[in-house]
Amino acid sequence: MTSRTGPRPLTELNRLVRAELFKARASRTTWVLSIIAPVFCALWVLVPVLVPASSDAARIAGVYSMAAQAYVFTLILGILSMAGEYRHQTITWSFLVTPRRGTFVAAKLLASGLLCLLVAVVSALFTLAAGSVLLAVHGYPALSSDVPLVLVGAVLSTTFYGLLGVALAVLIRNQVGAIVLAALLFSYGDGFLSWLVPDVYRWLPTGAARALSGMQADGGALLPAWGGGLLFVGYVGVIVALAGMLTLRRDVT
Repeated sequence: MTSRTGPRPLTELNRLVRAELFKARASRTTWVLSIIAPVFCALWVLVPVLVPASSDAARIAGVYSMAAQAYVFTLILGILSMAGEYRHQTITWSFLVTPRRGTFVAAKLLASGLLCLLVAVVSALFTLAAGSVLLAVHGYPALSSDVPLVLVGAVLSTTFYGLLGVALAVLIRNQVGAIVLAALLFSYGDGFLSWLVPDVYRWLPTGAARALSGMQADGGALLPAWGGGLLFVGYVGVIVALAGMLTLRRDVT
């Protein structure tokens, strides 16, 4: 049942989320990135297995934290979800069909969050399988009591990177520009700052996400997992809120 002004907000949101998931499922790029992500994480497991570690516990945490390497792909998936609307000039039609711009952006975030959560979970399972086998083959303990927390943290950080990608695409609009900026900020920029100013790295988005996923810093200690998680969610929340405000106020052309 609808009101005189259109469908109820929750009904409309549900319809839009299903439509976004359908579009994602029909995209070849979505499938390619979703398949590569868990394989990429499984390959990264080799690094902490072969590199010397201070203890078996540190080695195990490093191995399973590789599940968070899927962030590269969820970040791109989030960017493509929104930037593709501007690239293919479908954003105007989307807003005509859904006059409530906030509802449209919320649907993008929810759909991307669900998709990225699925990718993150599958990546964590691949990491768990590959990590346990490689650790056992090399004579190391395969599991510890910290493994569930490390994997959950990796799944959460990877999922939130997808939401961050959607928000960045709203702010920048240009698909290539958003991907390049994301790479500079979250792959190279933060890495350079971690080398230049190690004590600052823990407070940056990448440092916070690494803390949440159980990774270790090369120079300088990271925040505890709960602290890194709260800080990273705060970063994502601020960027998402800014993206929402700009969507409501600026012209789409």
